[in-house]
Amino acid sequence: MDPSSLSNPHECKVTSLNLVLSVNFEKSQLQGYVEVATQIVKEGAEHLILDTNKLEISHCNDVTSNPINFKLAEEHKIFGKALIITIPEGLRSVGKEFIVRVYYNTTVESNALQWLNKDQTAGKLHPYLFSQCQAIHARSLVPCQDSPSNKVKYQAEITVPKPLTALMSALSTGKTESTDSSVFTFTQEIPIPTYLIAIVVGDLESRVIGPRSKVWSEPSMVAAAEYEFANTEKFIAVGEDLLTPYVWGRYDILLLPPSFPYGGMENPLLTFVTPTLLAGDRSLEGVVAHEIAHSWCGNLVTNKYWSEFFLNEGFTVFVERKIIGRLYGEEMFDFEAMNGLKHLHDDVDLFTHKHEEALTALIPNLNGIDPDDAFSSVPYEKGFNLLCYLQSLVGVADFEAWLKSYIAKFSYQSIVATQMKDYFIEYFTEKGKSEQIKVVNWDGWFNKPGMPIEQVEFVSPAAKVAKDLAEITWIKEQGANATKDDIKSFKTQQIILFLDTLIHSTTDKPLSVDVLEKMDSLYAFTDVVNSEYKFRWQTLCLHSGLKRIEPKVVEFLISQGRMKFVRPLYRELNKVNPELAKSTFNKYKSQYHIIASKMVAKDLGL
Repeated sequence: MDPSSLSNPHECKVTSLNLVLSVNFEKSQLQGYVEVATQIVKEGAEHLILDTNKLEISHCNDVTSNPINFKLAEEHKIFGKALIITIPEGLRSVGKEFIVRVYYNTTVESNALQWLNKDQTAGKLHPYLFSQCQAIHARSLVPCQDSPSNKVKYQAEITVPKPLTALMSALSTGKTESTDSSVFTFTQEIPIPTYLIAIVVGDLESRVIGPRSKVWSEPSMVAAAEYEFANTEKFIAVGEDLLTPYVWGRYDILLLPPSFPYGGMENPLLTFVTPTLLAGDRSLEGVVAHEIAHSWCGNLVTNKYWSEFFLNEGFTVFVERKIIGRLYGEEMFDFEAMNGLKHLHDDVDLFTHKHEEALTALIPNLNGIDPDDAFSSVPYEKGFNLLCYLQSLVGVADFEAWLKSYIAKFSYQSIVATQMKDYFIEYFTEKGKSEQIKVVNWDGWFNKPGMPIEQVEFVSPAAKVAKDLAEITWIKEQGANATKDDIKSFKTQQIILFLDTLIHSTTDKPLSVDVLEKMDSLYAFTDVVNSEYKFRWQTLCLHSGLKRIEPKVVEFLISQGRMKFVRPLYRELNKVNPELAKSTFNKYKSQYHIIASKMVAKDLGL
């Protein structure tokens, strides 16, 4: 049973959803119904139980419009309200199909949806709507069995005001127009977990960027997006070579408004990405490689419960770095691994400091916990390090062959870590490598909090150059021998590692303001466009008490809502100028996504 869901797929399993909804920008509501097709899997099942959260349910009918009894259970403050629908007596035996129409509307409190007025968009002409259902927010978009353990097909018919466009994480099948509205239809024939249902409505334009890809965004950003994501097809092709054929048909990218709270979201057929990736030089396109890797890890082979999130993210990071390594040189795999290890260290420290060290286990206990509250780099980087460790035992070629067969074996399923473990042991025992793999302490890897119990050594000359510049030239020598040319030939990842190393190595003894001023005069970090550089430089300056950076920090905080940047920056600003941190957040919190707003408020103790 999924502790994050109130639903009952073990008794009556939802197989498909058909959404018929109108988008009402005046009321910030989706209005209409969902037709829920289910199959009875337990003899005598009396009820279909669906997850809902902040939805208004008006009535339930069968397909011939006869009313069906339903009730809403008491609200759980994290998981919402269970919608309990009575299954007619004649349909309660195993294998029977039960179809119910649930008439409902969303509310302004529905966490899955962000409604932007026209002033919050790039074009300032039309309103905009987008969804973010991961982890447990699909239930505030549509009544459903909101658990990754259950996969469903879906269709949709979405009515929007002209001249807006609707897109979903599904194949677009048509558009019909009337005087003042358009109806868009969609179908998703591959069963997916509900957290991958996605919708966007806005003034959208597209450009072709590959044989199976378009990029979509507001008109003013589409040219920049077309340039930034030009390598998309290369990433997909390497993914196919590494794993199995790409089964989703299309791979489109949607560039969202700045308030999108994540770097990317792997919605099938339509990856959502943040505009903070628009660096102007394709230097942050690795996020797209990550989301493409999800087409296999997460979207095809899915974690059954949120406690096993590393099966989605650890595998995806591993495949992402394999793709980057194949395209840009194998050293980049190790380089990115070293960077990732730093972020893992940060998060383990942060959770330990908050007395929540238990959440740094690879498979944490999430009973009664909102999966959003457990979100960190642990499933990503600790999961990645587990796979690197396993690869070190059996060799790269054999491990890549296993990875391909693992995806093929578990595609279209939701699985738990023990299934992955058992298949690894079975596969390599058959290959005659049982001796090499018997050393794996699976229990320690899965359940011990903190850093990985075994650490593969990553080697990268490029990383050494970046770290030496930080540790020797700037920390030891205080920049005495530094020149403008130091970072001229650096790749993006090297500059990120340089700044990360400075942040880590000066936590207890910050660099002086004079040293930072010298660094800025040589490297001009204050005025960079690249969001990853900006975030780290501002963090470093706040640590050292460089007061002139504070207005720049505020400027960055109110220009975008990506949690990777806004949460740590608000925390740092709050340490040195709590009044400015809190007043900025209170003034601009309505611009942020509900999830981001909730987490920052928590960080600031509001």
